[in-house]
Amino acid sequence: MVKSLSVTDLYKEVYHHLARYVPKIYCLGPNLNPQSEDLLAQMLLQAPLEWYLCGEDPSTGLAKLEQNNQPSQLCGHVFKVGEPTYSCRECAADPTCVLCMQCFLGSVHKEHRYRMTTSGGGGFCDCGDTEAWKKGPYCQKHEPNISDSCQEVSISYDTYYCMLFNDEVHTYEQVIYTLQKAVNCTQKEAVSFATTGRKSVRFGDFAFCELAKSVIVRNTSRQSKPLRVQVMHSSVVAHQCFALKALHWLGHVIGYSGQSPSTLHTINVSIVYLSLDGALRARNVYHQLFMSSLLMDLKYKKLFAIQFAKNYRRLQTDFMEDDHERVVSVTSLSVQLFTVPTMARMLITEENLMTTIIRTFVDHLRHRDLQGRFQFERYTAQQAFKFRRVQSLIGDLKYVLISRPTEWSDQLREKFLEGLDTFLELLKCMQGMDPVVRQVGQHIEMEPEWEAAFTLQMKLTHIISMIQEWCATDERVLIEAYKKCLTALTHCHSGFADGEQPITLSMCGHSVDTIRYCVSQEKVSIHLPVSRLLAGLLILLADSKCVHPPMLIEHPLRCLVLCAQVHAGMWRRNGFSLVNQIYYYHNVKCRVEMFDKDLIMLQAGASMMDPNHFLMIVLSRFELYHIFSSVCSLDVVQQNNTLTEEMLHLIMMVVGERFEAGIGQVEGCDEIKREILHQLCIRPMAHSELVKALPENENKETGMERVIDCVASFKKPGVTGRGLYELRPECAKQFNLYFHHYSRADQSKAEEAQRKLKRQNGEDTALPPPVLPPFCPLFASLVNILQCDVLLGMLGAVLQWAVEPSAGHWSESMLQRVLHLIGMALLEEQQQLENSSEDNDVYFNFTLKMSRKSLSHSLTHSLTHSLTHSLTHSLTDMIRWLLKCTDTSASPLFQTACDKDKAERKRKAEIARLRREKVMAQMSEMQRHFINENKELFQQSLEELDASTSTSLDPASSDAALACVGPRRSRPREKRQVVTCILCQEEQEIRADGKAMVLAAFVQRSTVMSKNRTRPPHDPKRYDPLFMHPDLSFGTHTGSCGHIMHSHCWQRYFEAVQAKEQRRQQRLRVHTSYDVGNGEFLCPLCECLSNTVIPLLPRTMGSSRYPVCLSLTNTRYFEVCHLHNPRGPLGMYVLVLFTQFRSILNPYSSTIKEMLTTFGTATYKVGLKVHPNEQDPRIPIMCWSSCAYTIQSIGENPPPHTHTHTHTQSNSLIDLPDDYSALINQASSFTCPKSGGDKSRAPTLCLVCGSMLCSQSYCCQTELEGEDVGACTAHTFACGAGVGIFLRVRESQVLFLAGKTKGCFYAPPYLDDYGETDQGLRRGNPLHLCHERYRKIQKLWRQHSITEEIGHAQEANQTLVGIDWQHL
Repeated sequence: MVKSLSVTDLYKEVYHHLARYVPKIYCLGPNLNPQSEDLLAQMLLQAPLEWYLCGEDPSTGLAKLEQNNQPSQLCGHVFKVGEPTYSCRECAADPTCVLCMQCFLGSVHKEHRYRMTTSGGGGFCDCGDTEAWKKGPYCQKHEPNISDSCQEVSISYDTYYCMLFNDEVHTYEQVIYTLQKAVNCTQKEAVSFATTGRKSVRFGDFAFCELAKSVIVRNTSRQSKPLRVQVMHSSVVAHQCFALKALHWLGHVIGYSGQSPSTLHTINVSIVYLSLDGALRARNVYHQLFMSSLLMDLKYKKLFAIQFAKNYRRLQTDFMEDDHERVVSVTSLSVQLFTVPTMARMLITEENLMTTIIRTFVDHLRHRDLQGRFQFERYTAQQAFKFRRVQSLIGDLKYVLISRPTEWSDQLREKFLEGLDTFLELLKCMQGMDPVVRQVGQHIEMEPEWEAAFTLQMKLTHIISMIQEWCATDERVLIEAYKKCLTALTHCHSGFADGEQPITLSMCGHSVDTIRYCVSQEKVSIHLPVSRLLAGLLILLADSKCVHPPMLIEHPLRCLVLCAQVHAGMWRRNGFSLVNQIYYYHNVKCRVEMFDKDLIMLQAGASMMDPNHFLMIVLSRFELYHIFSSVCSLDVVQQNNTLTEEMLHLIMMVVGERFEAGIGQVEGCDEIKREILHQLCIRPMAHSELVKALPENENKETGMERVIDCVASFKKPGVTGRGLYELRPECAKQFNLYFHHYSRADQSKAEEAQRKLKRQNGEDTALPPPVLPPFCPLFASLVNILQCDVLLGMLGAVLQWAVEPSAGHWSESMLQRVLHLIGMALLEEQQQLENSSEDNDVYFNFTLKMSRKSLSHSLTHSLTHSLTHSLTHSLTDMIRWLLKCTDTSASPLFQTACDKDKAERKRKAEIARLRREKVMAQMSEMQRHFINENKELFQQSLEELDASTSTSLDPASSDAALACVGPRRSRPREKRQVVTCILCQEEQEIRADGKAMVLAAFVQRSTVMSKNRTRPPHDPKRYDPLFMHPDLSFGTHTGSCGHIMHSHCWQRYFEAVQAKEQRRQQRLRVHTSYDVGNGEFLCPLCECLSNTVIPLLPRTMGSSRYPVCLSLTNTRYFEVCHLHNPRGPLGMYVLVLFTQFRSILNPYSSTIKEMLTTFGTATYKVGLKVHPNEQDPRIPIMCWSSCAYTIQSIGENPPPHTHTHTHTQSNSLIDLPDDYSALINQASSFTCPKSGGDKSRAPTLCLVCGSMLCSQSYCCQTELEGEDVGACTAHTFACGAGVGIFLRVRESQVLFLAGKTKGCFYAPPYLDDYGETDQGLRRGNPLHLCHERYRKIQKLWRQHSITEEIGHAQEANQTLVGIDWQHL
């Protein structure tokens, strides 16, 4: 080795050495010897590389390297798939800043509000990164300190491998079937090949491998692109295997030093080309190598980021052509680079990164229409796949913008505005895309594509918001951005000239010039991102110079009119695609940058216009101008009522929505308070429901926690349910019935809830508008809309329609909106009077204009007149409230109206009282007539009632009090034992010679009391059930719901169930909650799962209060009074009476004997898992064994207030940690036992024995009774006799399994601080064990109620597409 170091071209010599020896060590054939490979690689490959790296003996060089090591202050722990990560909601710079579990527990953030999630793999811990944390960047651990013989191996160089590269397109079933056909392998071998990212499926000469390749390509190219298959020379495969080993070795060497030496960088780069075309495992290893070396050193991280930005377009293009997940692509490293604020600024200014990302994104969206707008037609599967991949570019842009700059340089301003220009080009391609035209005549033939456009809008929502936030931090940037956006909007408007003809509108002495445009006839689009971005900038700028208001409001107004017409039913022939677009337009995911911004733009435009002109344009766009401008009232279609209601609601929103900072004089938290308040006015809500109803910012925060205590109080949950927030009573006065984010259903529910609350408090049911904050100066003129002539004319017209008997084109909802608008105006006037210092300051005088004589109809007169007409109480109460506000209570007209109203209510109440008295008198007469016709029947009933009453009152007549003394004492006569059949409702006395009465029962195998779960199951042919093993490894349990039937009624019922299942069509046959083929059925009353019946026998002796059930042995019998039924009527323990079987069997009727045989056969069949055989002598013994096991299980779980003695200790489920992250950490280190150390994607914990299983994967499927089943299903038969309880760790979900076809998901015992479960770990709140809920699961298990719980769950969720539980 020392001699080789003196070679002149050492670099070239190393390559020659690797080229010579790598093919002699790796991939020598299909039957490999890993131990021999590792030994030879250590001697012939790794040792020379260490000499080359250190320049001396590796033991000495690596020791020096470790001694001189200056480790990075960054933790750099690379996350495994499923490992828990923690992000502090108070201190993290953005949601991508996370800590590993060890750093989190040693940091200050564990006392803060934090989010817990599971890693998808590929990231690393940000502990020590000062830019990632606002405070507390270090944990306790990372706190910085202040101060040559060669073994020749023969090899043939003419051998090849047929290498299969799996992808994300083809299913496992397709790959497995193709491999079985191509390489003639077994199914297990094919499963092994399919579950590995890169695998050799054939070894031999070139022709032999090429044949397999052609078969695979041909069979997988019929529906999509074929699987990638390559025939590779064995030496090439050997070098790739060595590259993978070398990557692991490099990671080990880096452990000696926290920095990346230049020699290591040289080797690193040379190995890249060997591993880039390698397997999924190679990509994962290379990612970890990047993170543990380059990204840990700020110098190399910066150099790498620059190269990454320079090659960004090429990297992303290659990723688009690839088919592997992004987590294993080099492009996923963008999150490690772009989220560092200083690095993001540097890349924007030096590499123009913002422009590069946007242009790369636009270049990949090539489908445009003639106007240059995006056109998303129905994508093929491959196009949809690429569209999903291109969306990752938006994520990169979000990373770049997620941290706002505090200081701006001239170069940063220049590059940001250049990027904004590019972004506006993107938005211009979206402005007006997917236009719709109202379908008239026939229904649309094919639903148009709409999902892609809204997906793009949702992805860009946070980007648009962040660009506005960036602009808000610098005035120069804001002004330039506003000008650029206004120019872009002007350019877009020049392209929208469809149907726009100039017209003049006149109304109430005012006229305005506008254009003729009918939304119901022309094209209209719901996508207006340029207009909405301008609206956001306009609020920030608080200036509106050089703006043409009608141009600003035109397209947002059209969009709102479209929504109104859809609600009015005018667009029904356009199908569900338009309905879905309207839904998402108002949905919380899109409304911030869609509906809210359209409303803001209307407010901005209206504030710069004459209010009369604005309202006339609104009337024209709603196509209602002819109704309100005509002198005489017209008969109009019903849909105009809805349009009028929507238009009045829009006016309310334009004037009343003032809780956006910049529009009203409010704080940032006031808007969140108002959102929460109005959600809680509907009903009390859980924390998760409120979070879903609130918009999230780019950091996935709603701001709810800061203000929730001001408006709501928290009510903790019990054993079931979840914690709820309830609105504080003092906040109810802020309720606004026409809150702009209410859907129609929400508004109806909120109105009903608030009126009910007012009635309970003894108040009138009026829901007046709340007091609103004042407008900011730019929007102050909006209040004039409430007192303008056009609005007063509209309000007067609606009130006039309401008081005219002949007027039919109005509705109570319309009148309610008019009254609400009048109330808003009166409150506005009252506020101005209270806040003004002199009378001259008051410019808003609604009352004066309201009662002005020159108006055609005085509003005050109309209000007073409406009070005397038949309206609902809610409207009447609202009118009273308005009249009180106008100080007209002293007027005679008002007093007369009130008196008339009171008299009318009194008259109606008197009529209702007389009607009730008349009906009661008729009913009494009918009762007397019926009694007279049935005197004998009533006399008999009265005599029986008197006898029973006297018997119950006389203690000497009760059985409990009877006592015989003397030499001739005898036993008192037994009372009749009478029960009622739940099917025919007939009563039946339990007699030995009478008809059999039976209990629905369920027999199942059990291991609940097992003390030895490792014991293999017994052989059913040889098993002797006479003696039960003391470890109770297996048993047969019998339970009953306690509902009683006639035996013949039950037989008819079961036959009907069988016939129903036979009639069920095969295509609709799914895994139901019961299997008729195995004799299963549901109890007719409670629908509990049952598979047999137990006959009831008469009580013969003792003090038992209930009928008893008979079970047989060979020579004995005993009576069972309790068959483990915590809810049934037979709630007592077992009384065992031994007599000869023959003497007992004779007195019983044939039906009882038949039912005894039925029960015994079922116990034998289920307990031994064999076919029924009534002649088998083990049947009576199995009955005895089942009863004994059931008695023992009852002894372990005695009913309350019962004292028993048991010799066995009760089993329990495993102990779970209090903190759920401990379970996640345990699962992250779990590897699949059958796939060579790969991480399990669905680790599942058995709550009975504590085993961790690899669930829902092909790799761990096993064969059970001739069928392939998943790891959990197989485990249930080994651990729980077919019944299992599991915790799916990464989903935080409990899984119940019973057999191979039954299962259900159950709420986990882990709750967050708000009393809610987090199934799927979507919210990320810290979870802690709720002991009461875990005890409830344990109780279900001990009481053998798991199968019953599954049955109820499956009956409640009947779907056509069932879950294949056997694959879990």
